[in-house]
Amino acid sequence: MSKEKEKEIHPMKQLPRFLQALAGIIQILAWLLAAIAFVGLIASFVVPGNIEAFLASEIMAGQDFVINGFGSSMISGSVISLGMVRWTMACGILTMSLTAMIFRNLWLILKTLKGSDSFGESNTPFTPDITRMIREIGIFFMAIPVVELIFSCLMRLFYVDIDPYVDVTGIMTGLVIWYLSRIFGYGQKLQSDVEGLV
Repeated sequence: MSKEKEKEIHPMKQLPRFLQALAGIIQILAWLLAAIAFVGLIASFVVPGNIEAFLASEIMAGQDFVINGFGSSMISGSVISLGMVRWTMACGILTMSLTAMIFRNLWLILKTLKGSDSFGESNTPFTPDITRMIREIGIFFMAIPVVELIFSCLMRLFYVDIDPYVDVTGIMTGLVIWYLSRIFGYGQKLQSDVEGLV
């Protein structure tokens, strides 16, 4: 292979490695934030007085309490109560875990394809595992706004000034990714048919 050809391929080999590392870092951060939210939720029951004192302090004056995008439209303009914080942290645990799973699957997909400059017979994206992981990413994307809607409806039962809402962007993104997994599944079937003819 010529040196010019190697130079063209080299950046393509580096990109999956960089993206894999980035997906791994974001996955770890998401799990870490889910763990922090879990510890915070436990602390709100163990030492509620300390949490309430912090919420009433000048540091939190006029601030929103948001985890993974959930909480701002409900809590903004109203007093942050301990109950609201508990509900928001419980929702944050679930949504951050789903976010971590999205990047875990992305990391696994990139790990499977790492270092390839083309998709040959030995390294193809049309495999059952990759198709399944892409489908799961779509499901996780759709699950995040659904979880937020459920929690905002539950919070509505306890706090009258809170309006239930859902982020349609996550659902639409999830549907697109889920449909993409169907295309990968079809590609996998075609590849199996071709291999059966050879």
